[in-house]
Amino acid sequence: MRDGKSDLEEKTGGAVIARTLATLGVRNVFALHGGHLDAFLVACPDEGIRLIDFRHEASAGHAADAYARSSEAGFGVCVVTAGPGFTNAVTPITSAYVDAIPTVFIVGSPPLREVETNPLQGGIDQVAMVAPVTKWAHRVTNTERLPDLIEKAVRIATSGRPGPVLLDVPIDVMFMPVGDPMFPVDRRLVAPDRPAPSRGAVDRMLELLRGAERPVIIAGGGAVFSRCSGALRGFVERTGIPVAANTMARGILPEHHPQYVGGVAAIGGAVARGKAPDLVMMAGARAGMYLSGRSGAIVPDGATVIQIDLDGGEIGRLRPVDQAVIADCAETFEALTDACADSAWSDRSEWLQTLQSGRYPFEPLFADAPKETKPGILHPYHAVKAAMDALEENTVVVIDGGESSGWASVTARSAGPGLCMQNGYLGCLGISQGFAIGSAIANPDRSVAIFSGDGAVGFNIQEFDTMVRHQLPILTIVLNNACWGISRTGQDIVFGENRRSIVSLASTSYDQVAIAFGGAGETVTEYERIAPAVREALASRRPTCINLIVDPDVINPAIPALVGDPSVPDQIMIPYYENIPLR
Repeated sequence: MRDGKSDLEEKTGGAVIARTLATLGVRNVFALHGGHLDAFLVACPDEGIRLIDFRHEASAGHAADAYARSSEAGFGVCVVTAGPGFTNAVTPITSAYVDAIPTVFIVGSPPLREVETNPLQGGIDQVAMVAPVTKWAHRVTNTERLPDLIEKAVRIATSGRPGPVLLDVPIDVMFMPVGDPMFPVDRRLVAPDRPAPSRGAVDRMLELLRGAERPVIIAGGGAVFSRCSGALRGFVERTGIPVAANTMARGILPEHHPQYVGGVAAIGGAVARGKAPDLVMMAGARAGMYLSGRSGAIVPDGATVIQIDLDGGEIGRLRPVDQAVIADCAETFEALTDACADSAWSDRSEWLQTLQSGRYPFEPLFADAPKETKPGILHPYHAVKAAMDALEENTVVVIDGGESSGWASVTARSAGPGLCMQNGYLGCLGISQGFAIGSAIANPDRSVAIFSGDGAVGFNIQEFDTMVRHQLPILTIVLNNACWGISRTGQDIVFGENRRSIVSLASTSYDQVAIAFGGAGETVTEYERIAPAVREALASRRPTCINLIVDPDVINPAIPALVGDPSVPDQIMIPYYENIPLR
């Protein structure tokens, strides 16, 4: 009590937001300063909330995304100011929406009493702008509702199919003294119940799995957020069924687990060799670009399909399924294991070996290629592999870019679920700095390594400053080929090499940019120097940039497949999508 007022009565709306977030278990908030937020920002230290401040709101939003993926917290929180602060955050909001990542965005806005007066950073309906790309967006209009609306936001973000939510808090609500809340929040959220499959669905899945000769499980982001690694592991160790992961679920099983075959490229390789799976179980994995769309290259047209997903709207996308299971992945695999405890399963070691043999598809293509294609120019595959092999086993890996992500993706290893991430369905470049910072905050005992193209790294290169100020041991490895590689190759295939347009970049000394912000850096042009440079950077525990000079004329084999074959007659080539037949 002070001057007859209770502690609650003296608190501003911003302080109530901080108190409520802390009550809900939030310990880290990703933010960038704005005057609309001051009442919240100054209250955070009193509530034990760490503020990680950035140089651009997009990076702060991406950091909240990565924090949700790689921490035990279950969701990430990003707080940014009104107007341009908000619009800068629309990209990470959208990215979290299409990737189904539980994130809470709190944004400032002009005073309610000044609506329609052309105020500073006003004149736009922030809630309406993000309504199509959030699970829920709402403007708070009085301080008494702040606690329960924040709790509601977190609950919506984390329940069912996860995703981003947004609360718009006008500055007068943020700064206003708060009386008694209408619905106080005084404890953490009760974890939502997880829907389990019916007994009939379990029996049918087991029937289909037992009858298959070449079954495979594809894990996706839904498997990661259900925390199903243990349940999945128990089931596949019992049954011997192989597991592949899409890019969202790398590390769902340990890298050297006998049933784990790595990425879905292993399935694609088997299909290409005439050894297609006859049953595919999609566990929290969505049909679409990461499973080769309608091509049948990953999920063959003739295969039996079981699909497990919390979102019934995802079931049967692109093709009918043979068994739909609208349930949590962990609950499903636990039920499957319990139901087959006394059953015998066929030996699938030959099928498993077929998939394992295609786990690293680029290795046979480039095994005999020179490590340095020209003096001072590195082969991109060998450069990335050497850097990846030099990482500590528990390193978090973040992959960013177009062609560069293709090189890094096929060599990447994951230290666990949510600990290897890359550009998602939005195809958003420049995510790596935010992802890396969010991952470093979530995993303070791990090193974090970025593998980025020189184009992608430039979007948010100022975040070297954030890494330095917060003393984060993040290693940024830039594949510098002085061009937008995937775009250049795409133009060459479709239009010919003499028609390149705005796909060239300067061979910038990105390591010097990191040094200028207070970090460390080195340009590497010799293959034998790559591994030592990586190990030295990790040992230093300093933000470091290694600038690898790689050959732009070595084409990633995945790109022509993405763009299409120009020799096929009667088609319109649509790079990165399905080509359109003319007849």
